[in-house]
Amino acid sequence: MNRPDASGVSRPSRALGRGTRANDAASRPAGSGRRLSPAFQVPAFRWYWGSQLISGVGTWAQSVAQSWLVLELTHSAVMLGTVTMLQFLPLMLFPLIGGVIADRLPRRRMLIATKAAAMIQALLLGGLVATGTVQLWEVAVLAFMLGLTNAFNNPAAQAFVPELVGPSLVADAVAINSIQFNLARMVGGAVGGITVAWWGIPGALFLNAASYVPAIVVLALIRPLAVTVRRRPADGRLVHELADGLRYAVRTPSVRPVVALFGVVGLLGFNWSVALPLLAVALHGGVTGFGTLMSALGAGSLMAGVFVARNRRPSERRLAAGGLGLGALLALLGLTSWYGLSLALMVVAGFSGVVAAVTANTLLQLRTPDELRGRVMSIYVLLMGGTTPIGAFLLGTIAGGWGIQVGLVVFGGLTMLGIGAIVLRMGLSPADVRRPDAPAVQPAESPAAIGSEGRIPVPVSTTATPALGPRVPD
Repeated sequence: MNRPDASGVSRPSRALGRGTRANDAASRPAGSGRRLSPAFQVPAFRWYWGSQLISGVGTWAQSVAQSWLVLELTHSAVMLGTVTMLQFLPLMLFPLIGGVIADRLPRRRMLIATKAAAMIQALLLGGLVATGTVQLWEVAVLAFMLGLTNAFNNPAAQAFVPELVGPSLVADAVAINSIQFNLARMVGGAVGGITVAWWGIPGALFLNAASYVPAIVVLALIRPLAVTVRRRPADGRLVHELADGLRYAVRTPSVRPVVALFGVVGLLGFNWSVALPLLAVALHGGVTGFGTLMSALGAGSLMAGVFVARNRRPSERRLAAGGLGLGALLALLGLTSWYGLSLALMVVAGFSGVVAAVTANTLLQLRTPDELRGRVMSIYVLLMGGTTPIGAFLLGTIAGGWGIQVGLVVFGGLTMLGIGAIVLRMGLSPADVRRPDAPAVQPAESPAAIGSEGRIPVPVSTTATPALGPRVPD
């Protein structure tokens, strides 16, 4: 067990791997040596990263299988958009509540529970498909249940990363975590397409269920470097805690533009679960072509993760540039009917989208105090996936009436217009945007002092995470 010492910081018990000092890794200059990420020198983070990679491959394989299942059952772009909307609807309704709970409960245990729930969902859907009894409403209900699980899993997962590496390595950890996510998307998309083609849809679903086992085992064994002991506010009301997180995001000058810019990207730019299967059908690629498009998207995303990991200076400027690039590439995808060119455009689209996503994630992590981290990162989860019900339904509707290529041109144009309007409205010109290497001053402010500037004070933790984490025991 973790036991607080005299300073109030929990010291981890014996965990997986041999230890290194987190501050030794942090003391090395960014980009020094051949190591991609100093955060990777933290044993608990390495084990977590590897297990999440395995689980992520299974998750993306199921994404391919579920989308193809809906198309096989209905042959309808509108129904595919509807089922996707139902899967992501909980990420619109519940992630802020999940963020409050992630700030109340031990995040590691919360993640174990959500991973187990997702494994059960995959087993149930796989069983229904394998027995030949699956119906569309069952797919829709189980998709909704998976989305509900993710609404509580994702805020906790985002807030858990700083606990593994300490605050000094947050930017490194976020970047290297994006490599894991997108490597899983690249491999998982191909694995899903091949598995469905060779062993059918049930094979991909059971593969996903099995992939959760190493993730659960590793979460049960690892221990964070340091855990902040969080205290519930005096009134203990969930709605008040939720409001504190929202007020912080809206009223904090260094956070507000990040939320606004990424909101546009999340709503209009990340509807791949609807766009790619329909694009594969339009380009006559079949399920294998669908998996290949997913892999191309993942390849570009992986390159973006490496780029961000080696250029650790996040800024609103880079976030806006990534979003504008994604919008332009969506429009170009809608204008081409050549499969080979579409694959190349998917690589660049994956790169642009992940640059925007990782930059937004890193900026929010660096500019948020730990006692609010779960709630603020739940806003990121809301923007990343919670806006998908709206975007997926609209894209599916446009595709059903005029074709997926028209939908991509419309969404690409709206993405560029939305980001351009925010840049002009908020004055995010090169002269005004925070320098990429400028320190994030907001987390250094005492939350209690925020009230003097017109922002409501937030509950503070009884202990603070140290600037440099303690040594991981051997």
